[in-house]
Amino acid sequence: MARMEYFGTFPTTEYDIGKDNKTRTVTNIMKRVGIRGDFTKLLPTYYKRVLSVDQRPDTAADHIYGEAKQHWILMHMNGIVDPYYDWVVPYKEMDSYINAKYPNKVILFRDTHFTDSTYGTIDPAPLKRFFIKDEVIREYQSDGTVLDGVGTVVKFDPTLIQLTYSVTSGVFNNPEGSNNYVKGDDSGAVGLLTPSITIEREAIHHYENADGIEVGRLTTPTPLEILNEAFEHTRNETKREILSLRDVYITQFEEEFAEKINPNE
Repeated sequence: MARMEYFGTFPTTEYDIGKDNKTRTVTNIMKRVGIRGDFTKLLPTYYKRVLSVDQRPDTAADHIYGEAKQHWILMHMNGIVDPYYDWVVPYKEMDSYINAKYPNKVILFRDTHFTDSTYGTIDPAPLKRFFIKDEVIREYQSDGTVLDGVGTVVKFDPTLIQLTYSVTSGVFNNPEGSNNYVKGDDSGAVGLLTPSITIEREAIHHYENADGIEVGRLTTPTPLEILNEAFEHTRNETKREILSLRDVYITQFEEEFAEKINPNE
């Protein structure tokens, strides 16, 4: 049985693509139809399935429904907006995916970052320890001598007490026994360097307690560190479980979608 072409149901509109005052009839991809949030609670309309690690939406649809073109149904059922990142990523592509998502460097400051009075000026807020996104940071020796490490702040997480930055020039380093620190050019924020300078994929994503509940860094007893790399692999595994619409409801699903996406037809 021939199935519905997804974009074939969309309305069309006139659009000046070339900006030459000549309009063309194009598919109106700005139209949107979503599934109501409680859809899966209304009827036993779906099955839960576990994907193999290399199944794309089209190959999964071909396996489940016998028609690759019905991939859009799976994506609607599972809230997939970007099939490259919302869908399960094949194992062989995970390494490149993680490197692309976490390309920077990270400094994990001491857990006394906001209270340490041995360096810098303690602001009552304490605003002097908050770095600003996109500001330049530089490395200094404890005597104020400027070193060659220069970078740009990507983000500062006050809960993790962790600074993510991109390297502009030089190398940030903290020789054993030294008290080198970084300072923001705009904020004036300061932070002691520690041996915990690492690539972003191996940096801490969050902390968990013994029950697997996300907690703060200073929680007692000492929480478990969950690294970015491990977090992405775990999350990717959860994407393998999807909902698939039962065959008996497919025709109704297609008809209602077509009616709502283009009610004038």
